[in-house]
Amino acid sequence: MMSEFSVRHAVYHLCASEMWHELFEVVSDVKWLLARAQMEPLGLVLDLEHAAGFSCCPYQRVLRLMGQALRMDLQELQHDHRSVPSQLVGRLLGHEAAQGGEVQGLLVRLREWEGPMPQGW
Repeated sequence: MMSEFSVRHAVYHLCASEMWHELFEVVSDVKWLLARAQMEPLGLVLDLEHAAGFSCCPYQRVLRLMGQALRMDLQELQHDHRSVPSQLVGRLLGHEAAQGGEVQGLLVRLREWEGPMPQGW
């Protein structure tokens, strides 16, 4: 289990270290997404946008899509952080990028999540 400090600062440190694979493992982990959103929903969006700002990151496209999807639903996230997985699935499922690669892998992880989900999941 990650400490509060680790959850809050993982993206910054992984980006600074250019540990792109590890970064994507963290940001596509549903437990981390929920923990970060519970702490600070805007912080989660800003973390994703920060990571997407690195042109050398091979996951730049999916990070940008995740940040955009969650920013669109920021008000909902502030009301219920548990909506992160359903918001991402709902926003990314119809996107052309969902046809393969990292976005498809992310969608699989989100759909396989067996933890608590908001009503209607």
